[in-house]
Amino acid sequence: MTKTKPIVYSGSGSAIDNYNSEKPVKTENWGVFDAKNKQHRTIMALCRNRQWVKPDDKHPSGQVADMDGAFSDFLKSDRSPVKKPLMDMKPQELTKIIVAMSGVVRHKWSK
Repeated sequence: MTKTKPIVYSGSGSAIDNYNSEKPVKTENWGVFDAKNKQHRTIMALCRNRQWVKPDDKHPSGQVADMDGAFSDFLKSDRSPVKKPLMDMKPQELTKIIVAMSGVVRHKWSK
């Protein structure tokens, strides 16, 4: 079970009506990546190794790294060594994320 922080409602109208509405409120995706960046591709591979994947019919394996879900949530969490969107990170910060993700993968498969 993961702990989540409460979300502060900043929309217009009733927060209860917003909570009960059919359409979810979109949050910012911190997992947007550059496919030409070698460090970004390494992070995507680590997400797949961690099994942070989502279905995708266009990909031969039928799955792709869940960059806009699980990984984006990881970047926003207290477990992330750098709390900012992937595209805003410098190479040194990306290295910190790669080391952290390597530890997450190692922990997943050490059980």
